[in-house]
Amino acid sequence: MKKNYFISASIVTLILLFSFQNTKAQCYRKGSLLISITEGSTFANYKTSDISESKPKVVHESFMMGDRDPLILEYAVSNRWGIGFSSGADIFRVNSNSFYGFSIGNQPLKITTSEFTFDVNYHVFVNKKLDLSIFTSAGAFSIAFKGNNNDMSYNHTSTGTLIRYGTRARYYFCKRLGAIGMISSFAANSSPKDVKGNTEAKNYSTSINGMAIEMGLCFRILR
Repeated sequence: MKKNYFISASIVTLILLFSFQNTKAQCYRKGSLLISITEGSTFANYKTSDISESKPKVVHESFMMGDRDPLILEYAVSNRWGIGFSSGADIFRVNSNSFYGFSIGNQPLKITTSEFTFDVNYHVFVNKKLDLSIFTSAGAFSIAFKGNNNDMSYNHTSTGTLIRYGTRARYYFCKRLGAIGMISSFAANSSPKDVKGNTEAKNYSTSINGMAIEMGLCFRILR
């Protein structure tokens, strides 16, 4: 009985010590504002569909790589939870005829995606230098392309939604400046149905599903 009591008391003591640890020594704590700037690559299945009829018909799909460039803001509402926003863009280069049904010759069609999401973060492990967290995001998504090919001018925009989840690791080599690395999975869909002014692919929706790997710098302010 005494042995069991001693074990139970020890466990409770460890839990209390962990709960009331010195948060001032942690690189992530309540009241902190984090700003992260990253660059990386996106690996995704890119698909377009004809939505002119009641049942969408796949036009073309292919696995490809894109370039990624986001900005992340996060505010620590507690020593574990954070909320924030992310704004990012991916660049893909596709065959215009295969994916969107019009030709610009042999040159690839440059696609720019844009996203703005609300993020919820949970920080799994935090010490003086290292901050490991998981996150989920949801928000607005769009794709766009435009340009000129000889006498032909083309323009297309479609809008929709995106869901993303993943993990981030921050390591602070200075008090407020550090490096960030992250990996995420995402699913995005967009449609030109309610968009005016498109000259090409007026009935082509786009879905992009895949993963992203990013690295960059992070800054901690306020606390």
